[in-house]
Amino acid sequence: MKKKTRILAVDDEPVIGESIACLLEGPNRKIAVAANGQDALAMVTRQKFDVVITDHRMPRSGGLELVRKLRRQNYQGKIVVLSGHLSGDNIGVYEELDVDEVVGKPINSQDLNRIIENLEEDMELGL
Repeated sequence: MKKKTRILAVDDEPVIGESIACLLEGPNRKIAVAANGQDALAMVTRQKFDVVITDHRMPRSGGLELVRKLRRQNYQGKIVVLSGHLSGDNIGVYEELDVDEVVGKPINSQDLNRIIENLEEDMELGL
């Protein structure tokens, strides 16, 4: 039996966080939602997530701050940045932080699922 992929969707807009959860929902996935980077960091500290999907621009703690803190804590899971507010400079910083995907909003459900499926394959292969 395939292990469930635990995914944390981080977005300050509740509708978007819940939409991501609904789009990715499936029998082999468990999805949680956080409203900002600070809440997400607390959740990652309490439980293991295989994938963190984060928005860039959020109050209290944005995506860049979250990714930096995850990297300092040696988070071993995959990271996807999903935002409609990315500049070339921001993308470059995320790439330096070795995120797995940087994707602009809006994104359709097929593309988002394809990204997660590719990351799941990488995890199965130990990449």
